[in-house]
Amino acid sequence: MPITEDQVLQAQERQYAAAHDRSPQVRLLAGPGTGKSFAIQERVNWLLESGTSPDAIFVVSFTRASARDLGRRILRYCHDRGQPGVDRVSVSTIHSLALRALRAANLLAYPAIPSVMDNWELKDVFDPEFSRASGFRPQQPGVGYTPGRCAEIRRDYEAFCGTGHWVPPNYIPPDPPITQPERNDYSQFHHTRTQVYSCVLPGEIVRQCVENIAVGVLDAAELLGMEHLIVDEYQDLNPADLEFVDHMISRGVVTFVAGDDDQSIYSFRFATTEGIQSFSDRHPQSSTYTLEDCFRSATEVLSSAQQLISVFQEPHRIDKDIRSLHELATPPEHGWVGRWTFRSGVAEARAIAASCHQMIATGIPAREIMILISNRPALLSAIKGELENLEIEFEPPRADSFIDTRPGRFLHALLRIVCNPNDYVAHRLVLGLRPHVGPAACNTIAEAVLANNLNFRDLFYAQVPGGVFSGSSRTALNHARALCSSVANWEVEDTLLQRSDELSQIIEEVFDQEAAWEWQSEVADLPEDMTLEELRDYFWADTDEQRASILEAVIERLELEIPEAGLIPDKIRVMTMHGAKGLGAAVVFIPGLEELIIPGTRRAPYPGLVLEAARMVYVSITRGAAACILSFAESRFLYGQQRPMARSRYVPHLGGPFHDREGGLTQEEADGIVLSYSHL
Repeated sequence: MPITEDQVLQAQERQYAAAHDRSPQVRLLAGPGTGKSFAIQERVNWLLESGTSPDAIFVVSFTRASARDLGRRILRYCHDRGQPGVDRVSVSTIHSLALRALRAANLLAYPAIPSVMDNWELKDVFDPEFSRASGFRPQQPGVGYTPGRCAEIRRDYEAFCGTGHWVPPNYIPPDPPITQPERNDYSQFHHTRTQVYSCVLPGEIVRQCVENIAVGVLDAAELLGMEHLIVDEYQDLNPADLEFVDHMISRGVVTFVAGDDDQSIYSFRFATTEGIQSFSDRHPQSSTYTLEDCFRSATEVLSSAQQLISVFQEPHRIDKDIRSLHELATPPEHGWVGRWTFRSGVAEARAIAASCHQMIATGIPAREIMILISNRPALLSAIKGELENLEIEFEPPRADSFIDTRPGRFLHALLRIVCNPNDYVAHRLVLGLRPHVGPAACNTIAEAVLANNLNFRDLFYAQVPGGVFSGSSRTALNHARALCSSVANWEVEDTLLQRSDELSQIIEEVFDQEAAWEWQSEVADLPEDMTLEELRDYFWADTDEQRASILEAVIERLELEIPEAGLIPDKIRVMTMHGAKGLGAAVVFIPGLEELIIPGTRRAPYPGLVLEAARMVYVSITRGAAACILSFAESRFLYGQQRPMARSRYVPHLGGPFHDREGGLTQEEADGIVLSYSHL
């Protein structure tokens, strides 16, 4: 790497200064690729070195998978520096932390520790059952609920949980608006169904925490013995999360928050940039540090992103001067940005696929190529088709992967039950994901549980009362009971070698041979002594990088050597813009820069969402190290027809003119990218 030792030491000096600050509150503003994770790891190490009890240190990150990944990084970093007890440092999501606080205060009113439902479970479990259970809308007699409308009503409730308001800023209200009778219907369903399945919705558990804090019945900091709190991705917190963190600060917890308002792209989870922007105003004793030395992106790539964000910025955006360390490296590396225009979306996809093929042939590892899409329905099909035509292997977005198929979720639910027999949601998945068993049967069973004062989990293990279930419901329940019985004696420490054949047989019997083959393909390259608990976490990971982190820990535990081919397949990554956050690659393609796609018709009427879409493009560009290729098409097959497309409002602000292209990279361009990659 041509970045000089002096450059590295100078950049690390700022990271260490922030990590070692003794102020009661510290705000770390960390631009893309500037070493935020390193600063957090060093913060934990410094606290332990200073004599802080590991039990008093709490770290939170945004998702369950990212928290696991950060936890492993902290564990490895501190172990390497000889810090004892680091395994007792709590690293979790803010939802899990709030859940722990409520549990410590005996304020959890559920049959078991509740599971936080993810987006797939909400869409495929909660919404369809609400549709079945709700009857008819009061304002339109005779018109039943649809899952789409049910999702809108559920989102309305989530907006209130996250913000304390029914129609918060940057929330796109549905048309027609949610009515009070619909909210009443949802409240009745939600209250009882979360009890049956012992589950909560995202953000709901934090809302319960802040409500209990507000009435004086919960002191989370004292109950948990918290002295230090570290918050990663602080810009992604919603108002309820911010209120929860501010409570900890008010109770004297020393708090270190890290993030970047330019990378706030989660308004659909009601995140607000105001939290990180106003932190110093709300906490006058705080110190602020800014990391501005970018280790990842070369100069031209970073410059293109910065020009965009300088135009599309919020009034209270925090000024930063992010600079690429590669600019003053030895030798300097400026990188390359391609700006392409195509006549059609098919031509765009074909050029991207041809460019990928050429770069791989020229020496770029496939895994170092990332294609980021902002609209899956509009862009994914053509790109996948052209990659397949050239027989280029690629990883699709998570929603298209095996784990998010019905067989994949079914298998994962079995692993969850082995690891946590009180996981009620996993039992619901085993029940309802079988072929020919849907939300109607599950809703009937859930309502019978309520009507007969039963416990849902007991239905899978204890004797079922006579006369309660009949017909298809009883058949579905008996099948699920048999499956749960078949894994009842499995242990979390059982290995893949021990249980792989049995899992294959279960998948084949429940689904078909093709599903079993898919499962076998998914685990073919995994260590055979991987435990079922590790396998559960592996499939729970959001990204391949997080999976690689889990595999690295497994290999280290087994004292094996890392395979020469690496821990994850050498495949091009096709990802959503949201899914790529926190990741990096040598080359990034960003297609579909058209007004109908980004910002898109849903965001266009809302200025705040237009700015957020610009931040999505900013985040996407800064995933690239050596090169970024931006493109738009003059026409595209969209909504069932070929349509003329206008370039996005962001296009004129991406650092240079766009040029017509008929094909992919020239050999000279590909050679230049490979040379840049070799310097990084």
